[in-house]
Amino acid sequence: MSQPAPEPSPEEWEGISAWCVRYQAEMLLWANGGAETDPASIFDGTIKSLSRFYQTDKDSPFKALRYKSRLRYANRLEIIETALGSVRVLSITFRDLKRWYEEFAARRMLPRAYDLIVQLKLLFRFGKLALPKSSGCADVCAILEEMEFAGGQRRRKEYLTYVQAKLVCDAAHGRKRPSIALTQAFMIECGLRQKDMIGEWVPLTEPGVTDVFSGPRKWLMGARWEEIDANFVWKHRLSKSVKGQAAIMDADAGQTEEFDLLAFPLVKAELERIAPLDRANFPASGPIIVYEKTGRPWCTSEFRRQWRLCAKSAGIPSDVQNRDSRPGAATEAELAGAPPDTVRRLLGHARGETTEIYRRGNREVRSNIAKLRAEKRQP
Repeated sequence: MSQPAPEPSPEEWEGISAWCVRYQAEMLLWANGGAETDPASIFDGTIKSLSRFYQTDKDSPFKALRYKSRLRYANRLEIIETALGSVRVLSITFRDLKRWYEEFAARRMLPRAYDLIVQLKLLFRFGKLALPKSSGCADVCAILEEMEFAGGQRRRKEYLTYVQAKLVCDAAHGRKRPSIALTQAFMIECGLRQKDMIGEWVPLTEPGVTDVFSGPRKWLMGARWEEIDANFVWKHRLSKSVKGQAAIMDADAGQTEEFDLLAFPLVKAELERIAPLDRANFPASGPIIVYEKTGRPWCTSEFRRQWRLCAKSAGIPSDVQNRDSRPGAATEAELAGAPPDTVRRLLGHARGETTEIYRRGNREVRSNIAKLRAEKRQP
């Protein structure tokens, strides 16, 4: 019997609600003649119609976004449509934009207000490119370019230390969640993002090939056993480097990096908890990180919730998050004396055009940094 599909997070429910609006717009577009319909039949001069045009036009950059990004954008656009949908673009002034930002900021946290302004910029920029000059989008773009908005995302200063990561691993085992411990070990040692380990669940209609399904969803982009060779060298395509929907289907798109897992003490220790370190003792294929309760890869929101429970029991401050593992890896490497360029390569910030020779060099760099970090940990 197949397991039920993972429950969407509150953020995903918001996005799904926003997508219902988008699909309604697409239905009306189809009823009026389809995707090739004259934009004038969609855009009536209001912000709401501009939003629908942006979400449905075949040449819109919105169409190329990956699933989670489209959900996030659709949610912002629904907020904008609700608050400003009836406003005519040609009537927008500097004072309007300033007042809207202040009203957004008064009702929501400043970073969210800033995000909505960024979304407005994307909206009017597309209108400037795709609609006649008489639409007024170019004039609004020009005003926005001259304005400054406070309250963007605060640059985080928190980072997770190796000692804290080790405590999280111990707590995870205590809570019978070894998958969280293994994920934490990979993230702090290899400087990885969470998505590179646990992947993401997307609708079946999204691009991407996989053998992991659950109801109307499929799982993509996470760590898989077949990526680890006989010598425990792991080759993985970094999720952040895969830009747009089309890139998911292109095996050469994005940035693939190598990690010698036995060079990382905490990863090695967690693997040894599973089985003796002979590749034959581990699964040949399939997701590496599987939620013990369901037998399938984690849902992002549930992983974060369970990680926080482990962190709380380990005494980790509430302002330190799982995503702070990556800066934690970089900080530890710098404190251990690794040069800035090698730290950059540890985090996978090399250009996409790098050759296999350069990638092998990255693996050696990571192994050397791992040695420096391990030596620094000695009392």
